[in-house]
Amino acid sequence: MKHLVTRILTVNLDRYVAPTARVISSSVHITALRDGFQLSMPFIFIGCLFVPLMFPLVGVPAEMEGRSIGWESFLISIRPIILPTYQLTLGVVALIVAFGVATSLAKQYHLPERLSGLTGSMAFLMLSGFADRQGLDIRYLGGSGIFTALVASLYSVEIIHLCCSRGWTIRMPEDVPRITAQTFKLIIPIFIVFVSLSAFNSLLEIKVGMHLPQLIEQLFRPLVLASDSLIAVLVSVLICQLLWFIGIHGSIVVTGIMNPFWMTNLLVNQQAMEQSNAILPHIYTASFWDFFLLIGGVGSTLPLVYLAIKSRANQLKSIGKVALIPSIFNINEPILFGFPIIMNPVFIIPFICVPLINATLVWFLTKMDILDRVVMMLPWTLPAPIGAAWAANGSINNALMTIVAILISYFCYVPFFRTHERMILEQQERMAAMRSQKAAENN
Repeated sequence: MKHLVTRILTVNLDRYVAPTARVISSSVHITALRDGFQLSMPFIFIGCLFVPLMFPLVGVPAEMEGRSIGWESFLISIRPIILPTYQLTLGVVALIVAFGVATSLAKQYHLPERLSGLTGSMAFLMLSGFADRQGLDIRYLGGSGIFTALVASLYSVEIIHLCCSRGWTIRMPEDVPRITAQTFKLIIPIFIVFVSLSAFNSLLEIKVGMHLPQLIEQLFRPLVLASDSLIAVLVSVLICQLLWFIGIHGSIVVTGIMNPFWMTNLLVNQQAMEQSNAILPHIYTASFWDFFLLIGGVGSTLPLVYLAIKSRANQLKSIGKVALIPSIFNINEPILFGFPIIMNPVFIIPFICVPLINATLVWFLTKMDILDRVVMMLPWTLPAPIGAAWAANGSINNALMTIVAILISYFCYVPFFRTHERMILEQQERMAAMRSQKAAENN
């Protein structure tokens, strides 16, 4: 009966959910958003590396205060060196995202990539009020301006695409150098982008007395708050797991949608830390997703590697050995496709429920201030205990929580793994019996 229910669920997911998910994951705009954030990752990682030096991981005990003078002097001496890097990576992340999104979308439309990227960046600065006499509120170059960056970059490339497809461009002879030809080709589209945005800014100034990032901040405040809720966590995890189960890269779909919210939440936390706030405002960030919900990879499958290595089934044992090193670094394709978990009704319940259970537990413990909130974005390939601790500026509690999450995952997966193992062993016995019978017939 249980297998019948899971089989029916699998068939319906493949029939009704898969087509929509494939359309979303293959959308040029979703791809551009994902690429834009990925382009900004190196700068964000570098900025986050300086957080422990800007804000030391732990306080100095009273008995060590006399001997900590040298360390404090060292931090003070290097602060002028690390502060500009910290400010000009995390502080202008929206400008970087605007360039990345515009470049990616232009590439998919077969338009000049670098010029389109620069146009997207300039459009973002214009929408943010950079040309205003009163000057630009620099916080909109960072996390507060991400949504404006997305709007500006997508709009500017769509205008360029429209003009090029309609032939509203200046064409140069074929013997003109390529970069020169591309420059003249985009003069009219760029002119339209700037004039239209300038007119839009003037209209906003007259009607509401503010620029677009300020307006978005007002309108999106409920949405940003909703993105930092337990419901948002559970819904995004559920979508990711269901899509992966039917063979669609659910992480791409979810991260493409959630990245703007995660980035905003992270940068607000960093600003709160700079102001020495006792409690940081946001819980749900990319590092929360990476190090608490994807331990060993999507589905928190790290315990399955241990179970596979200890398995009596040679097939599972081999997969476990191959998957061990990748899973430590949160790469679990060998498990997903080797067991397999994808489209395997035996594993659908733990594969979906394990991240949901861990997400709920971690959320409430963080809400109760037992766990520390994230202030850094780190590479998702860091082993979970290290990443969880480091992302929260050296939190031992967060590292211990990942161990608890691994144990929860282990006990949830064990009964389903044993069922799968028995099926594999029965299949091995049948194959061995068939080989023995065939050998006997040949003799």
